[in-house]
Amino acid sequence: MNFESLNKMCGWERQKAMFLIQTAENLGMDIDCYGTIGVNQNSGYTYLWLEDYQFCLYMEINCELTKGDIYASYSSPENGEEFEIPLGKKTLIELEGWAIFIDEHHLDEDYEDFDGEKYWDEFKN
Repeated sequence: MNFESLNKMCGWERQKAMFLIQTAENLGMDIDCYGTIGVNQNSGYTYLWLEDYQFCLYMEINCELTKGDIYASYSSPENGEEFEIPLGKKTLIELEGWAIFIDEHHLDEDYEDFDGEKYWDEFKN
């Protein structure tokens, strides 16, 4: 992962970035793969993207440094549509399964009105 951008962060953004890295490691994600950590210039959210995973992790601008403030986000490579869920107590295996499930179904008419939470519920059933 490219840690150069972490060195350019300061204050609250750096704390959130470090918390995202720590959380990713605790989940069992390989942070040595190609990826980046940064701040989205449009939303102001701090994010961690790793190439080996179909989802990224992010934290909003105003939050606490808790796992409950982290979200997983899947972006469709076909149309850019985004789906998100709160990380909560989800495991890496569950997050990977959720992202694969969305990838396989998000263009199906039966799933047309689904958001990240509905996909999670459908995936878990």
